[in-house]
Amino acid sequence: MHLRTSGGGSGGAVERDGVRYIILEGSGDLRNLQGMAAELTRDASQPTVAVLGSRDDGGKLLVSLTEDSLASERHEASEVLSAISGHIGGSGGGSPTIAQGGGSNPDGLDAALAAARTHLGLD
Repeated sequence: MHLRTSGGGSGGAVERDGVRYIILEGSGDLRNLQGMAAELTRDASQPTVAVLGSRDDGGKLLVSLTEDSLASERHEASEVLSAISGHIGGSGGGSPTIAQGGGSNPDGLDAALAAARTHLGLD
């Protein structure tokens, strides 16, 4: 999977108040994004919010949080997805700790990832 960070911080990771935020563009289908999100959010000792996107098949977005952690106490994956999915002309849904969606405007992915940074208070 090819990755491109969406601004701010080394490797796309920013840490704020005990939570690591990773906002990345990758290539591949939703299954690839799910695998990457699982790796990024697995370690309970490092609470993480991961927002991943791909331009493949009209644009894909995935938001994942480390379960039972500061990340999941402060944020809800489906709420983050709702706030950003319009940029790719899409929608989606999920649970408080993982949400995914697709769209029809892959050119809106940069705006979606920027909106995630704003929604999460990183800008």
